Amino acid sequence: MKRFKDYVTDLAEAKGSLTQSQKAIRFAANAHRKQTRSDGKSYITHPVEVAKIVKQFKKSHNIDALISAAYLHDTVEDTDTELEDITKMFGGLVASMVKELTSDEQSKEFKASKADYLSAKMSNMSSWALVVKLADRLHNVSDLTTAKSKKWASKYKKQTTQIMDELEKNRTLTGTHRKMIKAIRVKLKEFEE
Repeated sequence: MKRFKDYVTDLAEAKGSLTQSQKAIRFAANAHRKQTRSDGKSYITHPVEVAKIVKQFKKSHNIDALISAAYLHDTVEDTDTELEDITKMFGGLVASMVKELTSDEQSKEFKASKADYLSAKMSNMSSWALVVKLADRLHNVSDLTTAKSKKWASKYKKQTTQIMDELEKNRTLTGTHRKMIKAIRVKLKEFEE
């Protein structure tokens, strides 16, 4: 079986036969290959859904980069992928979004309050990275009924509500951001505690 670093090298050497987002989904699927979601499904189902949500809400001349970042958004945080791998494979724009989307779980702020940490982080993200992060949240709140526990789901709902409130209060939002926040709030209302 190939080591992960060999896979990175092979993909980097592939000649333009695949689009950037096609390479990104293959890369993410390999990076997350041993992970599952709380519902038991393969982890890659989450980045695929995040990418679909981005495509549904965002029209952009850089849609391939946004879709690529959606596929790759958890690779640095949750696998042995390094940001340098993303830069080498997918370029600076995608790598910069992935960097913005990666939480520093070892930071003092994250450990003190994940909701406060994410509220501040998302309030300062680039517009494109925020689209991906909101798509990530939208997919996660859509899955609250399959969460590992009712207590965890309730905590996630409360955290998400705080983050959305902070974004609407402290950040200039685009029409796309507003539509996505509205969709998140609709999903939150569907979840009964």
